[in-house]
Amino acid sequence: QVLEIDPRYAPAWAELAKNFTNKADFGLLPTSEGLARAREANEKALEIDPNYAPAHSGLGVIAMFDNDLASAAKNFERALALDPNDLDVLGNVALFLQSLGRLQETLALEEAIVRRDPVNVTALFNLGHIQQFSGQFDAAIASQRSVLNLSPGRVSSHNNICMVMLLKGDAPAALAEIEQEKNEAYRLIGLPMVYHALGRKTESDAALATLIAKFEKDGPYNI
Repeated sequence: QVLEIDPRYAPAWAELAKNFTNKADFGLLPTSEGLARAREANEKALEIDPNYAPAHSGLGVIAMFDNDLASAAKNFERALALDPNDLDVLGNVALFLQSLGRLQETLALEEAIVRRDPVNVTALFNLGHIQQFSGQFDAAIASQRSVLNLSPGRVSSHNNICMVMLLKGDAPAALAEIEQEKNEAYRLIGLPMVYHALGRKTESDAALATLIAKFEKDGPYNI
């Protein structure tokens, strides 16, 4: 509706691009389609305003999906040069640092973002993720609980808590979490591991087979 009112409004194009990227990430659109539409929307934003930092940052995220880290770095460098205080830009840079294995830098940046915006659901979710990877399991669970308090339907938070519970060796608690995951793809990603940890091999194999049948193209890494 915003673009119908003003089709030359760059922020709306960048937000539309973010929506397409998220749909691709969460399996609501085929990955190739979602990223292609996101790239087109970001490029439209930059046609209107070549110095709009979030659009450069959005192209960096798409480059990460394409495993083109050199292009991602260039886009993020440009975005930071244009607006080093934009929280969305900083959040995407944190994800990029994480992809490079620079966990402590990622953790510090995510903590700084949450301090500036403590009710930012995406920032809290990403903080929980990096806390999980850093071995801060209880902190990761607390961050994801905060996410769910603010946004009860947030995709993958229950799955992430499930993974932490498995890492803590509490398979029954992991099962209780994954059963609450509303997104089918993430629920099916977690179930084979949880059933395996519980010694329920037949159910584990069946859940894995369902995951492969339904998400072979969009979830090969998870499979």
